[in-house]
Amino acid sequence: MVFEIAGITLPIWLPLLWGILVGLIFSTVGAAGGILASVGLISVMGVQDPNLVKPMAQALTLATPLVAVPGYYRQCRVVTSLAVLMGSGGILGALVGSTLSAAYLSDMNLFRLAFGGFILLIALQIAWKLFSRSRNGNTRAELAAAAFEALVREGGSPCSIGVRHLQYSLRNIDFEFGGERFSYSPWVPFFTGAGIAVISSALGVGGGFLLVPFMVILLGLPMFIVAGTAALAIAVSSVTSIANYMRLGVELDIPLLVFLLTGTLVGAWIGPVLSRYLHERWLQSILSLVLLLIGLRYLRVF
Repeated sequence: MVFEIAGITLPIWLPLLWGILVGLIFSTVGAAGGILASVGLISVMGVQDPNLVKPMAQALTLATPLVAVPGYYRQCRVVTSLAVLMGSGGILGALVGSTLSAAYLSDMNLFRLAFGGFILLIALQIAWKLFSRSRNGNTRAELAAAAFEALVREGGSPCSIGVRHLQYSLRNIDFEFGGERFSYSPWVPFFTGAGIAVISSALGVGGGFLLVPFMVILLGLPMFIVAGTAALAIAVSSVTSIANYMRLGVELDIPLLVFLLTGTLVGAWIGPVLSRYLHERWLQSILSLVLLLIGLRYLRVF
């Protein structure tokens, strides 16, 4: 089939299958969906215009939360206060990042290098965190994750030890998950969300590859609640970024996007169900490996 705006010819099954992969990975680990979407558009499908790749990839990261977030919410695995704060900051950041990127990051070679270098940095950061945790013993996040895993194995209701907010204030927001208490300042996720949205909208990805390390490493949260929370925050900034690219004159390839979105929605539906039965460390290891390989590929190491 010919996709005129993208300037490519593909069998229909290719964007469908790639969309399933994007939705599955993003809804399972809360990140790398936009990165995989961009990789697919550039390296698998052969799209040569970076300014087309960016909003097309972000559209896929927007579709995933529509399916995945309700599933996580029903399992009481979304920290809504955190997602709203990061998403609110993301609106401002997405406007800035997409505007600058459309003007100054429109060359494919430059885009690939920037894309690969930053992703490699994130992959190494997550790998370091995994290594340091194996040496430092149990953390609150690990204890909460272990409690949740045990409950699932016994067939219990996830909401019995799911996310429950305890306190709201301008200084701290406290919530409980897996029998452990977590706390954060509301200003930190707001400004972090804004900064991440600048980068993610400039690169045309959802931002989960930065939001997930932020929540895991800096806030110390377990992956079981990170994926759904990141997906909800990403939806807000992605809508803003896509709309701004279109305002700047980028025309989406709707037929190609429809096939990709169809596959993505299928993968996003499978993700929350599958992730309940994956070990905490597996989720982070998968994320680190995926980002490492993509970063090395776009830096032309292999």
